[in-house]
Amino acid sequence: MAVSMIPLLLAGNLPLLAVALFVAGLSIAPTMVTTMALVEAHVPRTKLTEGMTWTGTGLAIGVALGSSAAGSVVDASGAEAGYVVPVVSGALAVVVGLLGHRRLRRPAPNREGQRERDDNSGVGERQDGGQPVA
Repeated sequence: MAVSMIPLLLAGNLPLLAVALFVAGLSIAPTMVTTMALVEAHVPRTKLTEGMTWTGTGLAIGVALGSSAAGSVVDASGAEAGYVVPVVSGALAVVVGLLGHRRLRRPAPNREGQRERDDNSGVGERQDGGQPVA
């Protein structure tokens, strides 16, 4: 997603900007799916809703701060300079991701609220940990 923001700086006209924004937008859904999958893998099942809520709240705060920062940059330096904000934000996200990489690579400990399985259990249960199937 961070790399997909770089072409925004290089677009010299409106049609190229539209294409660059479209391509950048294509990276949003996979990023969100990956983020939610990480939350699901690392948050205890009994706190999963809270974990997803914190992720949504973080996203809303990030959008608000990014919009505010971009507005300030545009006011100070012009519209083209506003596209520096998502590039810098993306680079910052990469740094944060690299700093947390070790923690996210470790297998999640057995999650609270999820019962242990032995070799004979699991009959009639979903593999994804959902409710048993009928």
